[in-house]
Amino acid sequence: MAMEESDSGETATAKISSLTLKSRAMLATPSNEEIAIIVEQVYTPQESDEHKSARALFDFCVSTFPNCLTLKLLTVYRFSSDDDFRLRSICLLTETLKAQRFELSLVTLHEIKPLLISCLTMQNPKYCDSKIVRIIVSLVADKVGVWEEMSDCILSLVVNDPIRAFEVFIQLPSSLYGEFIYRFLQNFLDEVYKILLRPVEYEVEVWILALKSAVKMGILLMDSEMRFDLTRDILHIVWKCSLDVVWNDMEEEFLLNGLDSLEIFLVEDANKFKWNSDQCRFVAEFAFKISDIGKEAKEVAWKIYRMVTKLDKYVHNPAFEFSPFRNENKYLGVDDVCDLEDILDALSPVEIMREVSVGQVPNRLREIAITRLYELFCDHTAGKGDISISEIREIQPLLISCLAEIGIPESTFKILCQVVFHVLHELSSYQEDNWFGLWDYIATESKTEFMKTVYIFQCLTMRLDDKEFVIHAINNLLPEIHRHLNPPRDLLVDENCWVLAFTGAFCAAIHLIEISSHAQYLKEIAYKMIDSVRELVGRGMEVELVRRAFINMESIVEKQYDCYTTSDYRFVKGLVWRLYAIKDISVETQSVLWRINVILEKVQEVKELPKSDLDWLNQPETLGN
Repeated sequence: MAMEESDSGETATAKISSLTLKSRAMLATPSNEEIAIIVEQVYTPQESDEHKSARALFDFCVSTFPNCLTLKLLTVYRFSSDDDFRLRSICLLTETLKAQRFELSLVTLHEIKPLLISCLTMQNPKYCDSKIVRIIVSLVADKVGVWEEMSDCILSLVVNDPIRAFEVFIQLPSSLYGEFIYRFLQNFLDEVYKILLRPVEYEVEVWILALKSAVKMGILLMDSEMRFDLTRDILHIVWKCSLDVVWNDMEEEFLLNGLDSLEIFLVEDANKFKWNSDQCRFVAEFAFKISDIGKEAKEVAWKIYRMVTKLDKYVHNPAFEFSPFRNENKYLGVDDVCDLEDILDALSPVEIMREVSVGQVPNRLREIAITRLYELFCDHTAGKGDISISEIREIQPLLISCLAEIGIPESTFKILCQVVFHVLHELSSYQEDNWFGLWDYIATESKTEFMKTVYIFQCLTMRLDDKEFVIHAINNLLPEIHRHLNPPRDLLVDENCWVLAFTGAFCAAIHLIEISSHAQYLKEIAYKMIDSVRELVGRGMEVELVRRAFINMESIVEKQYDCYTTSDYRFVKGLVWRLYAIKDISVETQSVLWRINVILEKVQEVKELPKSDLDWLNQPETLGN
């Protein structure tokens, strides 16, 4: 018996010795021939002797020489010309890393990082290969924590290949924050927003990837000191873009597919990276906000909300409490949101408007009802439904009543303004009625309710040939716009006021460009806009105020350009040039102006460039500066 045990021990020792020699020979040689044989044999049928022998050697390398094996497989993938060999090598490495079968040394991690970045920036990579490499990047990033080179790599990809940058970014651990993100943050978000805001110009898959990237960025930013402003902007823009998708009749193709894909992504991300309480709160708020956009979107939002509330780190927040079956104050004789939507489907637009104009309706339910009214007007505009002119006439005074209501939630007010746009568009286009009551409300309330009235004003992006009522409102708005364009001394003051003043000034200028009696007003407000931006840039308040205002201006130009005249084109062109030339303005902010410039080239009218200092204002030189 003792002799048998001795023989067994000697056999095991000999086997280990043999495996050690083979491993060293395979890993130490610059040639890839031996490892190519092993990799190929690992993929032979499991019952074969070749597979068993190769698997034993590979597993021995994993347990004994993990660092050398990792570098070898990664080097093979990066530099081998055999596609099958490369793919199998990277698959084996991923399988091993995901199983956490070994810990890489700091020295090896240091050597792996540049190799991985080189892999990420390869020209024309195969999709399946790239997906696997991104998994490895994620696993390594989770181990190394600080990885400045990867931050620079993403910045480079954002500039040269934004789609690949998104694909890499969404796989990264949700614990990365701070300087890692700040290096590429603004460039990254600019590209994300550009795609989200223009779904018609991109494939559905690209739009969905941008949606995931926006939400992932929000999750990461919740670990940073900049989280409040930035995550608020992300939530608002995602909500706005989603609403626009519904408005443009692309809900099923873009939004619903996007939310379904996002739900799967978020489940994986939460399980993999263990979100903290702040990150859980962000996702809960996202689900809460996106639930406003249609019944189908609400169902997916509910799934996301349920998922995040079950996580260990989730802390209940009543502000974002959301349930499709929650009992609230009874409204229209129903107890829950699902029943409410069934009731709303049976009501006419006038009946819905009457209900929402009742001040006692709970805000949450009222917003759902207004969203339904907005959807009905979208269908009417798209020719999928019909709202009679008599109904629109009944809705007009009720809308003004709701707009004037004190304490209306911001999100509800913004949806209401979109309904106002549709009503005015219908009246001005087909009834030759420019709705004096609306413009009179803007005029009379511009001083006491500046932010509300200027927001309504900038939403009315349609072209109105009869400007009598518009000028009535502008005459009252301009002094307030001029006053609020004075740069705030600090950001503790509501910066939204300056941003709204800037976009309001832009919209007013578009209306005034061909009104000769208001030439001096136009010149004053245009130069006030430029001077205010110049001062804010000089004070270092560009990101918080100027860039946001430019992005809003871009959105307005996108909606208006198809009805721009030659004078409009020349004015916007001249304004963009002057803003672009402001000293010390950042490249990121200039890129927004560049995008506006690109949109302008879609104008169908004769395009004439400004020829002089006042030509862009449609004014003769005799007016002077």
